[in-house]
Amino acid sequence: MKAQLIEFQMGKVLPKEAFDQIAPAVSEGRLVVFPTEVSYVIGGDAFNQQLVTRVRALRPEAQGPLALYISSITEFRLYVVPILPRLRRALERCLPGPYGVIVRATQAAPRACVTQAGTIEVHMPASQSYQMFYEASGRPLVGLKLDSVRREDVLDRFGEQADLIVLTNEPMNPQSYAVLDFTQDPPVARAGELPSWLKSYID
Repeated sequence: MKAQLIEFQMGKVLPKEAFDQIAPAVSEGRLVVFPTEVSYVIGGDAFNQQLVTRVRALRPEAQGPLALYISSITEFRLYVVPILPRLRRALERCLPGPYGVIVRATQAAPRACVTQAGTIEVHMPASQSYQMFYEASGRPLVGLKLDSVRREDVLDRFGEQADLIVLTNEPMNPQSYAVLDFTQDPPVARAGELPSWLKSYID
């Protein structure tokens, strides 16, 4: 079965019909592709075990915890143990933004996202398209970051696998992506590069 398609236009509000598609797709545990400022992500409801199993099946070689996608500092504080005071301002400058941050998880965090060491990788994308999608979804999300930003690649790869694909004309910048480990002092980059501003921020 082919995926349902929704297209976001930068600078425009989310049409009601798009909201009416997104909300049930996520709440019912369907597999969705959604945009961020660095790439598309495939995933869905972080607390739906069947959905988590479907996402993991897309990448059998990587069976570890999945990344958590949220949209506010309030949610962040719900799922993340407070970090060292001297690092807090630096971390909060990263979010929202094109970064994943590795931090310690609370008991409220989705189990699918928590490592055996008790850490979690959290993303809070800043893109308008992501924020509109998240608001419509109404749920914390898990996901796998895709390598491509081209809509043709997304449709070719997931047009038959996903249940819903949300496309956007908002520009994406994969080069800005990094995963930053804030369980270390100073933080280290686990993917991409440590931003230059962060190096000076914590010195």
